[in-house]
Amino acid sequence: MVEHEFEALDFPVVLEQFASFAASSKTAQKIREATILEDVYLMRHDLSLAAEAFVYLQKGGMLSLGGLRDITKHVLTAQKKITLLPSELLDISFFLSACQATSQAFDAQQSPLLHEIASTLTPCKSLSQQIDASIDLSGQVRMDATAKLRHLNNALIQARADLANGARRFIRTHESSLVDTVTVSSGSRVCVLVKATDKYKFGGMVHGMSQSQAACYLEPDALVELNNRVADTLMEIENEKKRICQELTSIVSKNGQALLSNDESMEIIDMAIAKGHWMNVHDGCIPTLHTKNHQLRIEHAVHPLLDPKKAIANRYSMSNQTKCLMITGSNMGGKTVTLKTIGLFLLLAHCGYPVSAHEALLPLYSQFYFDIGDEQSIENNLSTFSAHATKLAHIVTHCDANTFVLLDEIGSGTDPQEGASLAQAVLETLMDKGATILTSTHYSQVKTFGSTHPHIQVGSVEFDPETLKPTYRYLEGVSGSSCAFPIARQLGMPQEVLQRANEIKEENESETTRQLEVLEQRQAQLQKQKDRFDTLIANAHDLQRQAKHDQEKWQEMKERLDREYAKELDDMLYEKKEEARQIIKVLRDQTNSQNHEQIEQLGKLDALNQPIEQGKQEQPNKVEITFKEGDYVRIPSLNNHGEIQSIRRGKANVLVNGRRVVVSVDQLLPMEKPKPPKRIRKQHIDRQFKAFPMELNLIGMRVEEGMNALDHYLDQAVYHRVKNVRIIHGMGTGALRNAVWANLRKHPQVKQITSAGPGEGGLGATLVELK
Repeated sequence: MVEHEFEALDFPVVLEQFASFAASSKTAQKIREATILEDVYLMRHDLSLAAEAFVYLQKGGMLSLGGLRDITKHVLTAQKKITLLPSELLDISFFLSACQATSQAFDAQQSPLLHEIASTLTPCKSLSQQIDASIDLSGQVRMDATAKLRHLNNALIQARADLANGARRFIRTHESSLVDTVTVSSGSRVCVLVKATDKYKFGGMVHGMSQSQAACYLEPDALVELNNRVADTLMEIENEKKRICQELTSIVSKNGQALLSNDESMEIIDMAIAKGHWMNVHDGCIPTLHTKNHQLRIEHAVHPLLDPKKAIANRYSMSNQTKCLMITGSNMGGKTVTLKTIGLFLLLAHCGYPVSAHEALLPLYSQFYFDIGDEQSIENNLSTFSAHATKLAHIVTHCDANTFVLLDEIGSGTDPQEGASLAQAVLETLMDKGATILTSTHYSQVKTFGSTHPHIQVGSVEFDPETLKPTYRYLEGVSGSSCAFPIARQLGMPQEVLQRANEIKEENESETTRQLEVLEQRQAQLQKQKDRFDTLIANAHDLQRQAKHDQEKWQEMKERLDREYAKELDDMLYEKKEEARQIIKVLRDQTNSQNHEQIEQLGKLDALNQPIEQGKQEQPNKVEITFKEGDYVRIPSLNNHGEIQSIRRGKANVLVNGRRVVVSVDQLLPMEKPKPPKRIRKQHIDRQFKAFPMELNLIGMRVEEGMNALDHYLDQAVYHRVKNVRIIHGMGTGALRNAVWANLRKHPQVKQITSAGPGEGGLGATLVELK
């Protein structure tokens, strides 16, 4: 191919995109000069390097090649024993820093090819350190590079100070002969402005006259020696700097082979990283090249010069039996873009570059021919058709089975009938030679030929006849109409002209052409229905995925709640077990008799047998039992039994072991009255009873919890025939105190309630007198 054929496919512009990501100007220039590789191994190797670089960047690789410089000229200059400038030495230092960073950047497992290349880099640490010690970041020799240079710099500072002092003394002493009291510089030597009449009065050297000839620039004898000291010191400094550069240049020359080898390796890595960056920006992929057949498949392809946010991604494919892909459709519909996209992708792949698609399977070709665009030439006396015919003749003559041919608007530029016939003959010849062809056409005769040929696959770029705008969607297997009349109407063509054109068209077109147009219309309708069904199916799939996601979310929530509930049950069970353990311990510490403390502890233990959360379990339906005076009942909360003496307002007065206890009716269970046991003489056992607590502390309890504790305590107090008790409820918000007083006022066994005195808890306690 010649250069203008590359340009017709926008190949140089796309290469410029790659070059913009290169760190080195040398790498960028090599990218701009990319050509088709003849060695398949080199193609695949370059693509593999780009793939590793892409993965490296995707995983957060932070290799910076900003310091990469083109040092080839510098090294060759040093090898010719020409002293390098400090700025050139600084370029070599930056280059070596990039080499050192690159040598440690890649992992042998994840990036084997890049790691192998990076491992060949020679650090040249000694050279890098010596350059850094002698050259600063501005590209100048450091004033402290050597001891001699430091000494000379101090001497220069002193000489300039002495010169300034000498000038001030001279000005102060001979002020009347001077035009101005400031010094001036002439040829890097300090001078004074002396009146022209006094220019020979102080000796020295006259460096020039002012424009008015009234003053002259004089270097008097008093300043000559001081100026000479400054000049001599500056010369010594420059000589020392030159010596340092010569010494560093000699070291560069000795390391020249390693530096040039590093330069080649860094260029390869820089190019791979540039390709990886391009893939990230253009959502690209590494094409797969194969030699089995001419099968082609490109998924989600977008031309890299189009805006990826607005461009329509398409899928292109050619089976092994297909020898020609024929693109049809309207003008301005995107046929040429389709041709350029496929042709560009093939070029990029054969140059070892990625493509802007999600997946690409491309065959290998040894020859490429492109006939695209208008190539008429006044210089060569070629019309548009002549230029196309010349190129077609060359293609037909030189193509073979390993040739890819791209023909835009084949047969155009001449009589439609002859052009269509020529196009059909050229396509037949190319297919007979085994070439792969990508072409576009408007000719009905050529479209009919393509639709009926077994080795030609027809496709089109969609055009919406309602909006008269292209959609840029590629439709595989669908032939598209040219839509010339609707487009002409949109561009302002008068209706009468279009009507007459349509009449002429109907008169001249053949039955085959009419049938083809009908077929195209039906294909367009079927395509719309397919698009509608595809949209419905996609929406259904989205709903299905959303429902599945919601189901998984609710299932996960249920499992989490079940786990939390099970954990809460375990925690409550553990607490209940600990409470039961403490109760049993208390019972064991007491005597064998069933005193009031045992009754209280057994009641607590019996309460632990109730379900942990009654709300979570279904309780059997209780049979309502009506109790009356004289019934014998069991009291589970006290683990005791007795006879009902009276019942009033849901409260039963039960005689238990000779003591009256007030209990709620719903806490009673019926039982048969036990028969009195026969009296047996038993050894008298002293029973020790613990003292009943005379106060109840409710501080820290909730109102409901405190009222339950208060009822139980008052029952026990009545049972133990205690007359006066103290209830400690604290002050707080007053809610617990109000609830205690309200409960005590309704209790049948309470005789009187009063607030405690200052020494008994004050408002934080209540004194209760029982009947």
